[in-house]
Formats: sequence, C-alpha cells, structure tokens
Amino acid sequence: MHIFKAKVHNKNGDTMKIKDIMSRKLIRCEIDDNVLFVCNLMKTHDVGFILIMNKNKLYGVVTDRDLICDLADSKAPIKQFGNTNIVNIDENNEIKDALNLMKTNKIKRLVVTSQNKITGVISLSDIYNSDVDSETILETIKTIFAINRNNGYYDTDVNDFIL
Repeated sequence: MHIFKAKVHNKNGDTMKIKDIMSRKLIRCEIDDNVLFVCNLMKTHDVGFILIMNKNKLYGVVTDRDLICDLADSKAPIKQFGNTNIVNIDENNEIKDALNLMKTNKIKRLVVTSQNKITGVISLSDIYNSDVDSETILETIKTIFAINRNNGYYDTDVNDFIL
C-alpha cells in the first residue's frame, strides 16, 4: 500500500484553502419541487448537485446519482430523493481536510460554509482541476468508489445462464 502526501500548496507555495477552488455557483430548489423540475435545473446549469432548501434553510442535497438510482415518479417532491445527511466543511479548511472527509464519507461533494452560512460547494472535480497532487486524488477516488462486487448475493456459475 502506498501512502501519498497531498500537495496542498498553490504555485506560490501558499497553503491552499477550500475557498480558493470551491464552486460558488450554487443551484437550489425547494423541498416541494418535483423531480422533473430538478432534473431540468441540473441539465440547464450543467451540475450534478443541488441544494434542497426549506424556506431558506438547507434541508438536504440531491445528486444526479440519487435521481438515477431512486427515481420512481417524476411528479414526486424532491424531498423524497434528497439526502439529509449533509457533510459540510468550513471554507478556511485545507484541501487535505476535504479529501479526508470525502474518503471517510465516500462522497464526491461537500457543502462549504463560513460561520454556518453556505458559501459554496467543493467537489472532487474542483480539487482535480487545482494544483493538488493527482495521486492523492486518485487515492480518494479509489476509496469513494470501492464497491463489494459479487459478495455472494449473485453467486452463479456461467453455466447457469441459458441463451
């Protein structure tokens, strides 16, 4: 096993902060918006992550994956599909802190805050497009996407399939 240390400094040698690379383009919806509306928001704004608000308070988040995996009825309110287990990070934290949170929670995006107010979103893509060492990002990606394939549930033999 290789352990990589993150290069979390910019080209000037300064420590990079989350606020230096986070996305400030925050797309939001309300808890009663339907799935079709939210899908159109994602498409229009070319995002895969939307904040779900309830009267200007963060209720949850929904990702394109949430919608694809759980989509049942496009007229259902988005609150049925959102994830209310929100992981956030202060904008003054370092990039390595964001990567550690992403690895621990196996997620690709974090809500960024400052004094309990939402200021942005940071994603693996944001970090990848920064000056952070690619090996560190790859280690995080491997952890996030680690899946247990064929854990015995689909224990079949190739001869079990008939054409």
